[in-house]
Amino acid sequence: MADSRFAALRFLQRKWPLIQKVSFFLAVVLIALFLTQVLRSDEMSTPAVNALFLLLFAAGLWISEAIPPFAVSILVIGYSMYFLDSIDLMIVSKDWERYVSTWSSPIIWILIGGFFLAMGAQVTAFDRKFSHFVLRYFGNRPYNILLGCMLVTGVLSMFMSNTATTAMMVAILAPIIQQVDRKDPLVKAVFLGVAAAATVGGMGTVIGSPPNAIALGIIQNQGIPFGFSQWMLAGVPIAFVSIFGIWLVLKNHYKTQYERLELQANSVTPVISQRVQQRYRFIVVATFAVTVGLWLTSTLHSIPVAVVSFLPIVSFTVTGVVRAEDLRLLPWDTLILVAGGLTLGMVISDTGLATHIVSGIPVFNNVVVMLLIMGWLTTFLSNIMSNTAAASILIPVGSSFLPDHSLLISVVIGLSASTALFLPISTPPNAIAFSTGYLKQSDFRLLGLLVGLGGPVLISLIVIFFYL
Repeated sequence: MADSRFAALRFLQRKWPLIQKVSFFLAVVLIALFLTQVLRSDEMSTPAVNALFLLLFAAGLWISEAIPPFAVSILVIGYSMYFLDSIDLMIVSKDWERYVSTWSSPIIWILIGGFFLAMGAQVTAFDRKFSHFVLRYFGNRPYNILLGCMLVTGVLSMFMSNTATTAMMVAILAPIIQQVDRKDPLVKAVFLGVAAAATVGGMGTVIGSPPNAIALGIIQNQGIPFGFSQWMLAGVPIAFVSIFGIWLVLKNHYKTQYERLELQANSVTPVISQRVQQRYRFIVVATFAVTVGLWLTSTLHSIPVAVVSFLPIVSFTVTGVVRAEDLRLLPWDTLILVAGGLTLGMVISDTGLATHIVSGIPVFNNVVVMLLIMGWLTTFLSNIMSNTAAASILIPVGSSFLPDHSLLISVVIGLSASTALFLPISTPPNAIAFSTGYLKQSDFRLLGLLVGLGGPVLISLIVIFFYL
């Protein structure tokens, strides 16, 4: 669930000098101002022109990462309050409360509920218990173990941070890798498979990836009845088909000399203090089952998904599964990033900027062609910038391209944001796999190209099948 490129850079420990960041920031300001003057028209209102600058400014900062992605979202919210209607600092936008309230929107609380479920599984070591329990049923043949690891990773990534899931699976796989010659192709297949499964597995649920939550928020803001179970209707099949397809590619491309391997238990150093008593695990399992069950059946009992999300929050804090010191470990930067993305979507729509963008860009009448174009564009941008930021920019614009099919375009863009695998810094799972020292940057290119080109095609076809 972590924001992709910035989180990946933290794992690779890459730092930029302050002077370089300031230079990028100033350059982005000047480029955004120049492009605003070039692209503006006489028909655009002042708020629309100011929103155009905000869109270009935010996109430039997200791509260059002159400041952290979550800081860009805070800037978006602040700009929307003070400079949208007028550059006069004393004039505050009439809609400032709406732009601030995205921080407490139902989508944010759905994500927080998901984060609490993930933290409960981590602090009780239930995630590792579950992984070992499932993997032993895949036998000891190398490619069966690889498939098992990828499936477990994909399922956990639907409900947990893909970063935490990858780190855990790498630790679990350590004793397997030690049985294999370092130069054997299976080593690369295992790390590439786990990293890819962690990324595409997040497509399965709304809480699996921040772009999914942004897409759902924009869909619901348009008054379209669409929830957790409706997302999984297409998201889960896409995730599993993608994982199986990636496994087939790895199986055929990386041939191993080993016929059997043994899966051994491995102690994992906990990142946070553990509560491994049986009663805590029972609370986590019961809360997880009830919460997900209520999420999936929200259309039957009419309890909003965001309201159900309070169940793990209350249950884990009251029973002591999650404690005060654990709260600081929640990915607050991701929540702020999503809130800023929702605000940017509102601004683009409210000011009429989306209408002007659509009127100035040729739009194909064929729905499938537009879905593919937007899907590939999302994949490309997600490889070079935050996938959450890419979704924040493209979903409201894409919805304006196809107003009669805004549900389709929003879901396609949200899911396509999880198909960026081309670079080590494209996703945190890629960065973790790369940091092990077993992979080179060129090792990511095959899956990156196949998933980047084929992923949006698969997504578009399945989304059309279920939702058109």
